[in-house]
Amino acid sequence: MPGIDIDGSVGSISSVVGFDFFYYRFCGHGLVGEAGEGDCKMPISTPFRGGEGYTCTVKSPFPPHPTNLLSSSVLLCRATKEDPADQLELRKQRIGGGWPVRDGILNYSKFLLPVLRTTQNFCYRFSELLKISASSSPELVQNLLNATSASHTLTQPRSWEETPRTTERDKYRTHDGSCNNLQHPMWGASLTAFQRLLKPAYQNGFNLPRGFSVAEDSRDLPLPLPRLVSTALIGTETITPDDQFTHMLMQWGQFLDHDLDQTVAAISMARFSDGASCSQVCTNDPPCFSIMIPKNDPRVRRGRCMFFVRSSPVCGSGMTSLLLNSVYPREQINHLTSFIDASNVYGSTEQESLELRNLSNQNGLLKSGQVALSSGKPLLPFATGPPTECMRDESESPVPCFLAGDHRANEQLGLTSMHTLWFREHNRVATELQSLNPHWDGDTTYHEARKIVGALMQHITYSHWLPKILGEAGMKVMGDYKGYDPTTNAGILNVFATAAFRFGHTLIHPQLYRLNETFKPIRQGHVPLHKAFFSPFRITQEGGIDPLLRGLFGVPGKMRVPSELLNMELTEKLFSMVHSISLDLAAINIQRGRDHGIPPYNDFRVFCNLTSAQEFDDLRNEIKNLEIREKLRSLYGITKNIDLFPALMVEDLIPGTRVGPTLMCLLKQVPLTQIKQGSLARIICDNSDHIQHLQRDVFQVASYPQGMVDCNEIPQWGTIHICSSRGWK
Repeated sequence: MPGIDIDGSVGSISSVVGFDFFYYRFCGHGLVGEAGEGDCKMPISTPFRGGEGYTCTVKSPFPPHPTNLLSSSVLLCRATKEDPADQLELRKQRIGGGWPVRDGILNYSKFLLPVLRTTQNFCYRFSELLKISASSSPELVQNLLNATSASHTLTQPRSWEETPRTTERDKYRTHDGSCNNLQHPMWGASLTAFQRLLKPAYQNGFNLPRGFSVAEDSRDLPLPLPRLVSTALIGTETITPDDQFTHMLMQWGQFLDHDLDQTVAAISMARFSDGASCSQVCTNDPPCFSIMIPKNDPRVRRGRCMFFVRSSPVCGSGMTSLLLNSVYPREQINHLTSFIDASNVYGSTEQESLELRNLSNQNGLLKSGQVALSSGKPLLPFATGPPTECMRDESESPVPCFLAGDHRANEQLGLTSMHTLWFREHNRVATELQSLNPHWDGDTTYHEARKIVGALMQHITYSHWLPKILGEAGMKVMGDYKGYDPTTNAGILNVFATAAFRFGHTLIHPQLYRLNETFKPIRQGHVPLHKAFFSPFRITQEGGIDPLLRGLFGVPGKMRVPSELLNMELTEKLFSMVHSISLDLAAINIQRGRDHGIPPYNDFRVFCNLTSAQEFDDLRNEIKNLEIREKLRSLYGITKNIDLFPALMVEDLIPGTRVGPTLMCLLKQVPLTQIKQGSLARIICDNSDHIQHLQRDVFQVASYPQGMVDCNEIPQWGTIHICSSRGWK
């Protein structure tokens, strides 16, 4: 995933290996706590086999959703008897005023039973997560409801193919992506499983990552430590400027990625076995999967490991598949919608969208924050709640995090600037629409503006950004948009989110440039990347978003050279302000690939119709650099061990592109769109504070002043013109 996102961290749960479990309680909405409350406050002590006790406390990763018939809380239960049989035991009991519930090992009811209302029918989210086809029988649906002892009567749709959209609201996209495809309502929806190109590759074929323990087969060489691969192959102090494209190429990639995917991480950052924080231990006890430090590490002298936790599994996969009397490999969950629908602006659930909207009037606007004094334009609103990582040191960083459609908006200042542009663009478009249609209510104005913003993001991605990544040859292979295809599953591929789209990490500069109106450094100077993480105060107190935006489109990007991959700010100083041992993004990417069961590089070579590499010299057509091939040999020993992410990064670029052959193969399956208007340059002109000069294509390197034009020369895409021509009145 382009940019510096390491992984999402939203409420979830990893499968348990051991004898301390998470149980989940289904709390009927309206029965135990009303919408908006947090926990179902019912701590209990539950006797199990042989009278041995479990001490349980209730936690809730999400407040109940106002549109869910069933909401969830979490029972964290610690066993006093280490009996493996308990892992498969289900208990039914009555608690809290006699309402019937069922506890289940590792069963995430938030993902299992949210219900989405579509006119008079319901689309059941659990059908996708449990790998049940969308044409599930009424009997199967009822059996699943019975399994939870749900005390609600739910309406079964006439058929999945006959879910009509008849109300005025139904003509708009749902925020969670459900029912975009009426034949397959959950394809591409948020909180559904990532898709697979190839079968997952786990050490035990089921749920344990490759390299989890020493290979039992003596014929196989053990995998190298991810940190060792990073220091030997990936980390670089040398930066080669891109002579064609600006740093905005990277920044759009990260912004786009945060519209498409975010892996659901474990709900706990501590070991299930004893509650020890994963940041303080160096074990593989779930959910911890520590990144071990090799001997003679060039940076880490004290400490044995870096912090890492596994991603949450889909309910019904991995360990939880045993509850369904099946053995199904562990799968992971995408927290976001899989569509380019501006979910990073509006959120990926209805509840998130409501938190972002200004509902105090009928103008259809998003909430605004403090006004930038230099321009009179608003910044993003601040997030409320307890102090966050943005206020880790109030003497340096007294400003809370900004609130946006994706919670990673504060990860680094360039990304925050992009979020600010697009929040302003929504409000600008909504204001124009209101002037055209004063009879519209706030909902209509909001959704029509949201539809335009999503279309603009699609157009910029497919018409302006992607051709620079894939080149002319790659775009020809993809072909032209041929209309909506209901047989295409829009779900994000696991390999895309976990390895392929992370190629953008190789495009990141070690510092964020901040430039004034004449494209000279501002008084406060540029910002080293590790000081740009979670630092919104640098926007509110150090010149706003304009200097950062000029630094993105006014500076050449970092070229991906096979021997110059991730800069040291990412491999040696990542999130240094919040971790005793700074993280390493390259090592994290490799570890995450193993966590997700991503097959090795050679498997994808075969999938992409390249040769199966039996020897390292068989890689010479795609990896011409002999020194790199020798490093791979030294690290991995045999070709079938090579992890996908580092191999994708060291492949030679196809001329005219920014990707190698295997990466091209994995990226070219993105569907195309038909939107044909708008430009990122125009978005910047309309929504920055004072930017007046820029190049027509902000992804293309240009010099100031001769390579730039006044904003008056950037074509207006014209909200009013578009709306009038399409009858949006």
